Amino acid sequence: MVRYSALKGLYELEKTVGCGGFAKVKLATHVATGEKVAIKIMEKAALGEDLPRVGLEISAMKNLLHQHICKLYQVIETEDHYFMVLEYCSGGELFDHIVEKSKLSESESRRFFRQIVSAVAYLHSLGYVHRDLKPENVLLDKDQNLKLIDFGLCAKPKGGIQSPLYTSCGSPAYAAPELILGNKYLGSEIDIWSLGVLLYALLCGFLPFDDNNIENLYKKILNGQYDEPSWMSQSSRRLIRAMLQIDPRKRITIKELCSHPWITAGFLNPITFMKNTTVERDEEILKALKAVCTKCYDEIWKQIIENDRSDYVTATYLLLLDRKRRGLSLCLSSKLKLQFDKANKQEEPVGQTLVVETAIVNLSQSPRGRKRLRNKDSDEISSPVPSKRLADEERQLSTPASKSASSRDTQSTPRTGKVISEIGKHLNKVRCVLTPKRMKTETDNSDEPITYSGKGLCNISSTSSDSPKHVLSQLRYALQCKGIICRQKRFVLYGETEISNSSANNKNSTKAFPLKNSCSFELEVCLIKSMTEAKPMVGIRRKRLKGDAWVYKRVCEEVLALAAQEIPKEGPETNAPQQCLI
Repeated sequence: MVRYSALKGLYELEKTVGCGGFAKVKLATHVATGEKVAIKIMEKAALGEDLPRVGLEISAMKNLLHQHICKLYQVIETEDHYFMVLEYCSGGELFDHIVEKSKLSESESRRFFRQIVSAVAYLHSLGYVHRDLKPENVLLDKDQNLKLIDFGLCAKPKGGIQSPLYTSCGSPAYAAPELILGNKYLGSEIDIWSLGVLLYALLCGFLPFDDNNIENLYKKILNGQYDEPSWMSQSSRRLIRAMLQIDPRKRITIKELCSHPWITAGFLNPITFMKNTTVERDEEILKALKAVCTKCYDEIWKQIIENDRSDYVTATYLLLLDRKRRGLSLCLSSKLKLQFDKANKQEEPVGQTLVVETAIVNLSQSPRGRKRLRNKDSDEISSPVPSKRLADEERQLSTPASKSASSRDTQSTPRTGKVISEIGKHLNKVRCVLTPKRMKTETDNSDEPITYSGKGLCNISSTSSDSPKHVLSQLRYALQCKGIICRQKRFVLYGETEISNSSANNKNSTKAFPLKNSCSFELEVCLIKSMTEAKPMVGIRRKRLKGDAWVYKRVCEEVLALAAQEIPKEGPETNAPQQCLI
């Protein structure tokens, strides 16, 4: 299925793996190499005021080359769309990893946090600031290495990293006090604050500052008071305090952070990185490209470094470079070597045979990404975070004071019941595994759920039930009890917390999730191929589609905990999958 002619013959689109307000991300295959990529598809008409953000994101990602930053392979611009061909990270969001385990151990948090800090330090060294650091904007690859994404709010101050910015932007729960006050600020300092919130979330499984009421949330951030749970080590507490300083002048710098004792514990060495922005030349890869192109090495290389990631050859080169680093073959698809005489071409039905060599040699046939002028006032982008000015007495800056761990139950956002790893009687422990692969079957039986197998399974909880339909009934009942109306397609339930008012009068429903903190998600009842048992286990695969990540975490904890209980006799019966209502 090719819906976008600009991608025909270059990329084979597969399933949608993400969506947002004005974009969707599809899994795709790069035809020449067979490598999986993610393609972010944006419709220009839907972008509106966000159009400058897209330009900033593309401009920044063309200059970034770091092992912990998601790589941009190609940009295709047409009259109606932008297509960003990106590195595919099959391990999902870092946030999903937090949901999976409730909270991470200090050693695992340190390993992840070092990678994030390395990426941010690299950004700052090039004069960029991210301004939207949070677990949802960090992905994991199949080897559980982190990749920073979403540079739509990034900035590169004209006067350098120490030049002030004025736009209030980012996510409220991760926003520094100076952003909330509407003051001018240094981008590097607000990134440090966000890193402090992020590390706290890794270690605790909840946010340091949280409230359903935005006014109360801002007051908590400006007061700088948060709980320090008993399980946090003293060194962790000291580091988070250094990052969550209300006065930005007292906040730890990125240079100090890279060599902080907590960061180096167990690793010995401080965080280092290569300040690199140019693609390395590899003669072996150029030789592989020359085998299917009519140009010499130097001409191919010149094309790669001059086309600003706007052509298919550059994308192919970068993907081959990734393959070489992983020790894989550099052989290109056999389709690239096919040659047909005119008679054979005339006999072949149109669309049945594709000579991909044409797509590489005649690059003019592939839409080229047009160069965009950087907005001179690039910091003047409309902000998703409103600036809130409070009374003078509420603006006073002070070093954050930490409450005792015992105040957690009364002063902070409550933990929402048992976490996934403690669901209970009918759900076993969550399998901490990654990268699900669908088992290919000879027939597509809609009465049976999909079977996943492979090295690991992403965001899948195993259950003790042997009946997929029974588990499906449990999930539907649990969603109904939480006031969440779901749509169903076979064994997948699509839920949206914003569609919850209709069940407000249900005697079995609890308080609906707040509308302004809505999210959409899917829960799929599936089968898990066991390495030891002949019969596959029944599991539940979770995925956040869009919206508030912490609401998603709460949904997972509460809904799956309810699903672990037996359905009451008056509960709904769901003996067979219903038709999709979407």
